[in-house]
Amino acid sequence: MTKKEKKSIEVVNGNPIEITGSFDLGAAFAKWKETARKYKTSDISPKPPQGEGGTKNPKQKVIPKDLLGQVTNHVTSSVARANSPNKGSTGIYTVLNDIEKEIVNKQIFTELDKDIVEKFIDLLESYLSHDTLNPQNIVFKRPVKFRMVKGKLQVPSKEKTEIFGHYLDDYFKARYPKVKLMAGYEKWSSKERNTAEPPLYQAIYGGDMFPNGGLLEVLKDGLEKMKAPATPTLRKVSSDSLAQIPQVKSWVIKNSKRFYKNGKYNLTGFRSELNSQNFTGSENAQFKRLITAAITGKKLSSITAKNTLSHPIPKFKIELMTNNAMANLIKNSYIRSPRAKAPDTKKDEVKKWFVIL
Repeated sequence: MTKKEKKSIEVVNGNPIEITGSFDLGAAFAKWKETARKYKTSDISPKPPQGEGGTKNPKQKVIPKDLLGQVTNHVTSSVARANSPNKGSTGIYTVLNDIEKEIVNKQIFTELDKDIVEKFIDLLESYLSHDTLNPQNIVFKRPVKFRMVKGKLQVPSKEKTEIFGHYLDDYFKARYPKVKLMAGYEKWSSKERNTAEPPLYQAIYGGDMFPNGGLLEVLKDGLEKMKAPATPTLRKVSSDSLAQIPQVKSWVIKNSKRFYKNGKYNLTGFRSELNSQNFTGSENAQFKRLITAAITGKKLSSITAKNTLSHPIPKFKIELMTNNAMANLIKNSYIRSPRAKAPDTKKDEVKKWFVIL
């Protein structure tokens, strides 16, 4: 038995849109943030207490209070919204904020949204091959050898070795036994590159600390949502906007004579037939502009290649609610097709007089 594909219904400007898949980017992003906030810096990066190697009033930059703050600081700048005067060089602008404020909670997505998320995904993936930006390869030093003698730590030489990802390891635990370490900290550091899974790495790329997926997985799932086919039902839309869509205009003109009799249109029948049609969509750029304007209610002149819908439109439906709307659609379809000939009312009237005589 074929498994039924999940779909979601979004309503934009009064127009319902059926989108393949049920993934909710806004909810997934909010859940990721909630998880990242749960891990406080004092827990994932504990400092030794004074008297055990800690220092009083250390001179250092402001430390983020939680893992979300660490991620935000780690991925500042690099990809700015097109035409934005702020390119992130000041440190105020972040792609993460841009995505949160302008993208994740949208009902439907645009080509610009898709472009920003694609670039951000590429950026995060590029970190994995970067010497300093890959969280797995942050370098820390510790003694090559140490041992416990009668409950006391002994370091036989000053020789150091490198560990990667995090400073919490067996040496830290031995040196600061009173510091409480989180479960799973053993995976945070490694003696080899590209193998550690510190909290910052897990927040971005996933791991035990993020059972619902890291930031990268959330964005990749969101990107698939942006590429998912959509089937809109044009319910709240002007007749002139509909008449500009070639598939609609040609159908109205082709069928107008079927519903014209005795000098007038059977608007109820014509409208019912129109509403029963499944119109074939297109990936044509002009069609995408027209259908975007129709769905959103925005002026066609304001729709560019970048703010057209990112969703493919394989088909669409129309749901005109009144006969007056149908009459206007007929009129506008002929206005926008000057070569097409509307039914001749005068000729029809002559025919009626001939029948009478």
